[in-house]
Amino acid sequence: MELLHVVEPFKAEFIAENDPEKLDADELLLSVKRVGVCGSDIHIYSGHNPFAVYPRVIGHEIAGLVTAVGSGVTEYAVGDRVVLNPAINCGVCDACRRGHVNTCKKLEVLGVHRDGGFASKFVAKASWAYKISQRLSWEEAVLVEPFTIGANVTARVGVAAGDRVLVVGAGVIGSIAAMVAKMKGAEVTVADIVQANLDKAAALGADYTINTRELDLVAESMQRTDNDGFTVVIDAACVPGMFMSLLECAGSGGRIGLLGFSKEMSEINQFEIVRKELTVAGSRLSNKQFAEVIGWFEEGKLEPKRIINKVYPFAQAVEVLKEQYAGRLEFGKNILSFD
Repeated sequence: MELLHVVEPFKAEFIAENDPEKLDADELLLSVKRVGVCGSDIHIYSGHNPFAVYPRVIGHEIAGLVTAVGSGVTEYAVGDRVVLNPAINCGVCDACRRGHVNTCKKLEVLGVHRDGGFASKFVAKASWAYKISQRLSWEEAVLVEPFTIGANVTARVGVAAGDRVLVVGAGVIGSIAAMVAKMKGAEVTVADIVQANLDKAAALGADYTINTRELDLVAESMQRTDNDGFTVVIDAACVPGMFMSLLECAGSGGRIGLLGFSKEMSEINQFEIVRKELTVAGSRLSNKQFAEVIGWFEEGKLEPKRIINKVYPFAQAVEVLKEQYAGRLEFGKNILSFD
């Protein structure tokens, strides 16, 4: 099998290894069909992820075909099509026992803490896998994982029909969150400093857009909501200095969902939170969202392919990492194919 190792920052090499000869009783062997290129992969490639140890096989958005099963596996068979949940929890810590598996104290993520899916073959625990039907293409399948991020944050802040939602940040994850919020019946406004991203957000279904390079976010938010503020604000820009603006954009009883992972300090006006009785919720990866997202895809409630930029052969993986890091690729999800 062929793998791509990030040996050190800005150095990635293809290597060949023998296929696994034996599986543990609870394992599956996958022939990887598609793997997505995520911002976290770029962070590891560029040396900006503090959790990754080199060399590392990156890639956590994985879709593949089961080619062998361990002796104890009964729920999967050779020929099944699956996607993987890359977040591996211990199952025994307090967070896991209370159902917060995505905040497990020993949480590990494929492609970050463990080797991931930039590989033609991959051994996975059966418990990480979710079946998909023939109705989904491999390109749609590999998008399940990033859409679980949008599913989780919208669930955390209870997005529902009738909500007026502001999504700050029109990158891939922000656009996915906006698509999910729109599917749930909300009116969606997307804010960003890049007009091309805003144009894409509008094409993906956003009702309104705000270019914050040209317009003041808070003032524009108040004008668009008759000075009531948004019922939901989702931060997908993850800029610590913007936190006060998020509070000001939210209306009374509003809910704010945070996706940022920065350790930089943010200014907080407690008065603003208390005065408007705001709820501030963090959202990390996803918590039991895979089956729901697969259902949305298979029922046609979402069109995940609309977020794709391009599908590249795996042989071009190094070039894709370089080009995506440099910002020379067009907006959207880039996917590697093993066909």
